[in-house]
Amino acid sequence: MTQTFNAKSYVKSHLASLGTLLTVSGGFYLYSVIRTGWVPTDGISKVQGLTSLALEAPILNPYMILAFFVTSLPVFLIGVIMLFYYTMSVLRNGLTVDSEHVAILLTAMGFSYQVLGAWPLQEAANFPWTWQKQIMDYGSIFAWLLYLLSIVMLLLGVVSLFIHSRAYHRVHPELAIGEK
Repeated sequence: MTQTFNAKSYVKSHLASLGTLLTVSGGFYLYSVIRTGWVPTDGISKVQGLTSLALEAPILNPYMILAFFVTSLPVFLIGVIMLFYYTMSVLRNGLTVDSEHVAILLTAMGFSYQVLGAWPLQEAANFPWTWQKQIMDYGSIFAWLLYLLSIVMLLLGVVSLFIHSRAYHRVHPELAIGEK
């Protein structure tokens, strides 16, 4: 009973850092799998000639590609959910030391995917980078999931940053723009 309580309290007190770690590592491994050109419809077949930018040696094994894909997407989603939960609890209960950093991270990640990511309303031929076409090879549901997730991340980050800005200017009214 105390071990479970200790684990819960540890996760709750380190929600921002654990969520960031899971989001970044899940996104990195998901990106690595996407860059290999493998798609789930390929199944476990011989993979040759992959051009991954990361993890070249171990990811050439088709079983490793499947393992990275099966684990990276849930890890990424769990990390994002942890960051969302942290941000929402901060907005409800009051700002913390790390909440502004999490808001900046969510805004940056959501914005960068909007600028660089898969634009699911376009045809794959119009994508400037190969990895964007490879995202579309995973299917429209996958592309829309990433697209909508990035919009939610961007909006939640922007709202959180706005609340942080208002709180900051309440504490430091002399720094408000337009006031003397």
